[in-house]
Amino acid sequence: MVRPKLYLVTHGETALDLEGRMHGQTVDAPLTLKGWMTAQKAAKQLKDKSITKIYSSPLKRARETAQVIAQQLGVPVEVRDELLPMDIGRMAGAKSSSIEPLLNYFSARPEKPIPDGESKSAFLGRWKGFYQKLRGQKRTVAVVAHSQHALALEYVRKGTDPRKVKLWGAKAGEVHAIPIW
Repeated sequence: MVRPKLYLVTHGETALDLEGRMHGQTVDAPLTLKGWMTAQKAAKQLKDKSITKIYSSPLKRARETAQVIAQQLGVPVEVRDELLPMDIGRMAGAKSSSIEPLLNYFSARPEKPIPDGESKSAFLGRWKGFYQKLRGQKRTVAVVAHSQHALALEYVRKGTDPRKVKLWGAKAGEVHAIPIW
């Protein structure tokens, strides 16, 4: 018997990525042409993986990536709020380099919510809860979400000190294969 896997795909590139700006939940840009091409490449990587369903973040950049993959694989997409990225409040849209000290401050204090946003612990708990639901299904699925989900994957799977979980600076458009039980 083949063990079910979770294929975690980070959304493709957007104009904000090119500008070095943070997305968050409130600033949502569509995919660039390169982002669409990356989504097609991800679909090709997933073609023969026996994926039965795709779960997607509700944000445009993830939904567009999920739709490209779903069309290639012929499987349904289910949009889930649990897959939203961390809400970084008013820092959404800002240059990453200009808010890095603030991001590091809140990252080192996981229980402290970002003003008009959420705490790192709230985000990690939301992602971990969704991952646990997937484990209970025992089937191979794809999740199209955000780079924060990929960076927090080891925490979600094994548990570590949340202060050590990095949530910034990952690359868009990656595919990660993870055994889910």
